[in-house]
This record gives sequence, C-alpha cells and structure tokens, in this order.
Amino acid sequence: MQIYIIFIFITTIPNVKLLNLIQNHNKKICADCKFFIPNKNECSKFGDIDIITGKYNYEQAVEVRNDYDKYGEDAIFFKKNYFKFISITFNFLLENNLSIFLFCYFSFFLLL
Repeated sequence: MQIYIIFIFITTIPNVKLLNLIQNHNKKICADCKFFIPNKNECSKFGDIDIITGKYNYEQAVEVRNDYDKYGEDAIFFKKNYFKFISITFNFLLENNLSIFLFCYFSFFLLL
C-alpha cells in the first residue's frame, strides 16, 4: 500500500512542475473558438466580402492573434465552440463534396 502512495506522489509532482515551465498553457486556443475555420486556419470574425464575386475573404488566425487591436494574445472576442464535432464534419463535407458524391454514386452500382 505504501508503495502505491509513493508511486502516485512521484508521478503527479513532475506534471505540476511541467505546467509551470510551459508558456501560454492557460491561453485560449483558436481551434476551440467558434469563429475558427479549421481547414483554412482563418478567423471568420474578421474579414470582408468581394463585391464582384461575392466570395468571403477572411484573415489568417495567426495574423489576428498577433494584432492587439483585433484579438491579441488574450483573445478578447473568443467564443467557445460547443459544436466542434459538427463544424469539423461540415467543413470536411464542404471541401470534399464532389469526391464524396462520386464515391457514393459508384459504390451504389457496385452493390447491385
């Protein structure tokens, strides 16, 4: 029993010390924000629209986090993404919709 207590004590102490050595471990992460577009590493909070083509142009997340007038390192406009599993799937389907359609189309005829 004493060996287990010593083992638990020894294994937990280094983890506490490592967290103190790692910089920015308590900062907010862009990948957890609802404005983050994961497949392009862009922030949908800051951007504009091209009035000719109607395409949205967003700024890179790295540039937004380095600019203190926008987000800054403290991420003042950060909103937690509680539906991250849905947004990642949605962005994957947006990028690969033709490939998925062709795969489903040809696999349907293989099953017949």
